[in-house]
Amino acid sequence: MLNSSTVLTAAASIMVSDDREFQKRKAELEERLEELESERVSLLSEVESLRQKRTLLHLGKKGASLQATVDMLKEQKADLEARIASIEDR
Repeated sequence: MLNSSTVLTAAASIMVSDDREFQKRKAELEERLEELESERVSLLSEVESLRQKRTLLHLGKKGASLQATVDMLKEQKADLEARIASIEDR
């Protein structure tokens, strides 16, 4: 038969064991949360950098296309001015 002292000792032992397990699990979860937070901050930074790169690439392509259009229009203008000048010289 169990006496009350044995029951209390066993209960205390279980509580200490449960408390150690709780503390261990809590520490593991807190560490994981810190890792996730660090990864989140890093990913936010990387995403922003990639967005900026995408914007620069887009603007660069748009600029190149616009430059090609401007160059073509300059050629057309010069050609038309030359044709007008040749008509005026006749």
